[in-house]
Amino acid sequence: MLGRECTRTVDHPPGVIVLLATCNRPTLLIERSLPSIAHQTHRPQSVLVVNDGTPWSETATKNFQSCLDGLQSIFLNNERVRGAGGAWNTGLSALQKCGHTGFVAMLDDDDEWDSDHLAANLELAMRQQANIVVSGLRIRSAAGDIPRELITTLRDRDFLTGNPGWQGSNTFVSMELFAGVGGFRETLRSMHDRDLAIRLLRHPDARPALGQHWTATWRIDLPGRLSDRRGSAKLDGLRTFWTIYGHEMSEPERVIFFDRAERLFGFSSQEICTAGIAPSCDRTIAGDLRA
Repeated sequence: MLGRECTRTVDHPPGVIVLLATCNRPTLLIERSLPSIAHQTHRPQSVLVVNDGTPWSETATKNFQSCLDGLQSIFLNNERVRGAGGAWNTGLSALQKCGHTGFVAMLDDDDEWDSDHLAANLELAMRQQANIVVSGLRIRSAAGDIPRELITTLRDRDFLTGNPGWQGSNTFVSMELFAGVGGFRETLRSMHDRDLAIRLLRHPDARPALGQHWTATWRIDLPGRLSDRRGSAKLDGLRTFWTIYGHEMSEPERVIFFDRAERLFGFSSQEICTAGIAPSCDRTIAGDLRA
């Protein structure tokens, strides 16, 4: 199946393939993320789902496929470092090996897209000759939508201190540029979005475009997210991110970084900077896709 899909992809650029990484959330796949892919007005060439959790039975896989309304689908297990970065890189590596030359649209397993998400992103990419498109990502809790502004500028330094609104589920990037930055950094347990944004925007061939509409929804109504307050993955991600980028932050940026970490996640600067905790990290633009 993978080989046949690769042929179609090369024959019909700039094509869009959806990449979804998941970990032990089968109900959300069936009830939320997979149906939102199936309902796209622009049907993707393929859907690549990477499992980072308990292995699926054949019946479970068939149930997932049935949610995709006949879309070509590929289901893989994470073959790299356990975690979101390794799962996404497993998918990117498969696409790279089979010669995908179009766009990769990412979706988290607990999020969803409006029906025009792929169409709007692809249209903007073609119109502006962009290889990065960032559309509006609304925040939705159990109590309703949380107000936020659309991104009006994309600067790499904005992601040193926070995230203005570019995360996994509104990532729409050319495979060539993904390969150019080496995909995801698998040493991170969280904060992949900010690290990826910085490295993509710093690539000399980056051509970003900003969507002017909300086309994706970030759902924050579930426990167990990488961004949970006082979560071990968040602390590890903060420590690793600080090890990689702390040296280039100005004093005002450091203040904002640590204030945000304590306000949103409950971690002090002392906890983040604990000597000997964070792993040795490569400060270059490259992720681990080539490894």
